[in-house]
Amino acid sequence: MTSKIETVSNAPTESDSVRLKFIFANKDGVHVEIECSPSDTIESITKSLQSKWPEGIEDETPSLDRIRLICMGKGVLGPPSSTVEECEVPVFLTHPTPVNVSVKPIILNQKKTNVETGDKPSVMTGQNRMPSGNCCCIIS
Repeated sequence: MTSKIETVSNAPTESDSVRLKFIFANKDGVHVEIECSPSDTIESITKSLQSKWPEGIEDETPSLDRIRLICMGKGVLGPPSSTVEECEVPVFLTHPTPVNVSVKPIILNQKKTNVETGDKPSVMTGQNRMPSGNCCCIIS
């Protein structure tokens, strides 16, 4: 009499899909779910998210370079050419993996700093404050 022992593994395999739930900062209840493969790149996932972008998050869908994906305390997922598997995105059998979405702001008026222009810094007072990125400390 022979016995056969079967091993059942709950660990996801390469052929399994990965369910991601994108959560938007300061937008309670707004989320997007996407199913992907562990071999999909971060860029392709970001494009999928971009195509399903919820209304009311931004005036218009942001460009790919402005969308940052942050997963489970691992920091920003990337570079864009890396795969879900390479980024070690955790996979859960019971629920989608939560991924926080952050949109980088658009900087409308970038002035050259003193370092770039070669100018010496000057002290400004009142309404004439130094541009963002520069600092000034006056101790009297």
